[in-house]
Parts: sequence; structure tokens; C-alpha cells
Amino acid sequence: MESTTFAEGAATSFSPRSKEAPCTPGSSPLSSPSRPRRRLPRHSYSRAAIVGPRLTACDVQQGSLFDRKAALDQDQVAIDRERDAIEREAQQLQAELRALDNTNTAAVATYNAHSDAHNDRVAMHNRYVVAANRAGMLLNGDSAEFMRYCDTLRYSQR
Repeated sequence: MESTTFAEGAATSFSPRSKEAPCTPGSSPLSSPSRPRRRLPRHSYSRAAIVGPRLTACDVQQGSLFDRKAALDQDQVAIDRERDAIEREAQQLQAELRALDNTNTAAVATYNAHSDAHNDRVAMHNRYVVAANRAGMLLNGDSAEFMRYCDTLRYSQR
């Protein structure tokens, strides 16, 4: 079907460019020929991070929780070190018991003194482990409370 709006060759051009100058990508009638063309990037990515409002009190409390966790980690290293020392001492006591002359009362009294000291050390270590476990439970509870309180405030309207 033929167009009846424009007869062949009757369409007028409204371009300010002459028909001899071809239109190329990136060229415009307003660009000057003396300036070099610059390619613009096709994609641009923002490096900005979108962070919701946060209370300063929550940041301080989070720092406190991190410090408490670091202290508990140091306590755990000390507990492991003491447990290893207690195990070595127990092995020495077993070797001493195997070599013990039951008829020698002085040797038996010395072994009993070593054994009592070892038992006291184990009891003290167990009390320390119980205290460290309690501190860990308190930290876990405080961390859970922190998550409930501060994470819900982060996205609420103030």
C-alpha cells in the first residue's frame, strides 16, 4: 500500500544539516568539529551504601557486647590451658600411684598431699568454668535482647 500523505520526494526535511553531511552517531548540529568526541560510559554504579537510621546507644551497646565476647574468648583459652595442665598433673599422679610403696607411710602421706592439692586445683578450675559459662549465658541473653531492641528501632520512625 502506498502512502498518500507524501508524494515521492515531496517530504521536506526539517534538519538544519545539509543533505550532504551524513548524520553519524554522537554527532549533533551543536557540536563543534574542533572538540574531540568523548564516549560516555554505558553503565554507572553507585558506591553509596543505604543505611537506615540507628541509635547511638545501640552502637555503644554493640561495642560493649563485642568487648565482652573477646574477654570470654580469652577466658576460654585460659580454661583450655588449665585443663591441659590438670590432665598432665593427673597423669603424673597416676604414675606416682603405680610406683607408690604402700608400706611406706611417708610416701603415702606425700602422695595424699599431692592428690589433695590436685583435687583442690580441679575444684577451683570447675568453679571458674561454671562462672565462665554463666557469663557466656548472660552475654547470649544480652545479645538476644540487643537484637530485639536495636534491630527493630533501626527501621522504625523516630
